[in-house]
Amino acid sequence: MRELLVFFIVLLAMCLVIPASAADHTIQFQNHCSNEVSVVITGGQEYIDPTGAKYGACQCLPDLTCNPLTICPVASCPKGACNQGTMIADGGGFTLEADTSGAKNSHTTTLPVGWQGGFWSRTGCHDSPNGYVCDIDAQTCYKDGKGQVQCGGAGITTATKTEIKLDDNGGDTYDVSGVDGWSVPTTMEVVDGTGDPSNYPPQFACTVSGTGIDLASTATIAEYNKLGNSLDADKVLLKNAQGKEITVQRACSYASTLNRNKNGDIDELDYLTNSTCCKGPYGSIGQYENHQTPYLCNPDTWPDDINTARFFKHYLPASYSFAYDDKHSTFQCKSKDEKNGIRTQYVVTFCPGNEPPRINLPGSDEHTHVPVYNPGPVVTPVATPVPTQTPLPAQTPVPTGRYHPASSGEPNF
Repeated sequence: MRELLVFFIVLLAMCLVIPASAADHTIQFQNHCSNEVSVVITGGQEYIDPTGAKYGACQCLPDLTCNPLTICPVASCPKGACNQGTMIADGGGFTLEADTSGAKNSHTTTLPVGWQGGFWSRTGCHDSPNGYVCDIDAQTCYKDGKGQVQCGGAGITTATKTEIKLDDNGGDTYDVSGVDGWSVPTTMEVVDGTGDPSNYPPQFACTVSGTGIDLASTATIAEYNKLGNSLDADKVLLKNAQGKEITVQRACSYASTLNRNKNGDIDELDYLTNSTCCKGPYGSIGQYENHQTPYLCNPDTWPDDINTARFFKHYLPASYSFAYDDKHSTFQCKSKDEKNGIRTQYVVTFCPGNEPPRINLPGSDEHTHVPVYNPGPVVTPVATPVPTQTPLPAQTPVPTGRYHPASSGEPNF
C-alpha cells in the first residue's frame, strides 16, 4: 500500500511540472564541432511604454532584492524608461560540449512571444583562476573581475552571431551574422511543420541562414583571394597562443586596435575607425532613416586588405556583413498556426558539416541521427545556400520601425 501511495505521489508531481507553453517559441542549439562552444545570450521582449515608444529588448536580471515575476532591474532599456521585462533566457549563456560520444552537445532555449535578441558563439574558452575566460579576450565577459559562462545579458564581439526577432509585423526575422566577426561555422533553420512561408520571397522564407564553411581559416581566406580579392589574413584572422585559428575579427576591431592611445582609449577623430565601425559622421542615424540617400558607412570605401564586410557578404550573401547592411540581410518566417499554438521553432547548428544525416529536424534535446553503420532511408536536410557573387532577388522592404543599431553587441533588427 505504501509503495502504491508513493507511486501516485510521484505521478502527481510529474503532472504538476509545467512544460514550455505551446504558444512559446523554441530554439535548439546543436554542437557538432570537435571543440566546446559557449553561447552568450542577450535580448528580451519588446517593450512599449505609456507614451507609445518602443524599446528593442527589455530583459530582467535575477536579483534577490526583487520579485523576478513582476519587476526586476532592466539591463538593456534606457534608464527610467522601462521597469518591467522578461527574465533573461538561460541566465545569459550556456556551454555545449564537443561532439564526442556521450557528450551533452545540444540545448533547447524557450522564448516567449515577441522576444528579440542575439546569440554569440565563442570558442577557446576554459576555466581559470580568473573564471571562465576565452583565448580571445573580446569573447570573455567579466563580472566582478571574473569571466562568466552566463554573461547576464552582456554582449561580446569578435564572434559569430545568430539573431532573431519573433512575431514582428506578423512574422519572424532571423539571420546568422558576420557583423561582429566570425568564430564558428553556423546555420539556423526552421523546424519542419512549425513555419509558414506565405507572403515572403521564397529565397528567404523559412529557409536556411548561415554557412557550414570554416571562415576563420587561412585556407578559406586564400580561396577567397583567388577570386581577385586581397584580404590580409595576418590582419583579420586571430589565433590563440598555440597558433590555432580562432576567429575573423571585423574591420572595425582591427582599426580600433591600431588607433588606441596610451590610455587604451580610441581616438574618435580617426577616419579608419569611424568609417569601418559606422561611428561619428559615418553612423549618422539621419543617413540611415533617409533611404533615398546612400549610407556614409560604406564598405566600398574600406581598404581591401581589411574589408571583412565584403568577405562575409561573399559567404553569407543574405546576412548582415556590417551594421547598416540592410538590402539582403534577413530571412523571414511566420508561425504555422498561431490560433492553435503552433509557433515557429528553430535549430541552430554549429559545424553543420560534421553532422550525421538526420532522421528529422529535432524538437527536443534528444535529437536523433541515422546510425552510421546502418544509414537506411533518411530525409535529406536542407542544404546551406552555395556561396555566390550573383546579386540576390529583392527582399520584402525593411519596415521603418525595425531596429538597426550601428553599434556592435546589439541585434541588428
